[in-house]
Amino acid sequence: MEPILVWILHYKYLGIFGLLALGIIGLPIPDESTLVFLGFLVHQHKLELIPVLLAAFLGSAVGMSVSYLLGHTFGLYLLHRFGPRVGLTRGRVEQVHAWFERVGKWT
Repeated sequence: MEPILVWILHYKYLGIFGLLALGIIGLPIPDESTLVFLGFLVHQHKLELIPVLLAAFLGSAVGMSVSYLLGHTFGLYLLHRFGPRVGLTRGRVEQVHAWFERVGKWT
């Protein structure tokens, strides 16, 4: 957690944005713990509430958008290429796709 503290205290709101975006994209950054820590820093008057909320929201939104874009662009390719190594065969992937076509809108 110490590197996260350094990023937040050094880069402030830009660091919050970056940490949350990178954590949601997939790097091992504890997003929820970071948010709790940010609440503590706001309570201690080391950061302002509104800029923290904006940076957290925008960082999360950018992280989700980039994650979606990466999955949409490279997801099936990577699944077909590396999936069999972890038991995800082409047949299983097609089975899941067929299931989503039938009942996916309800789930």
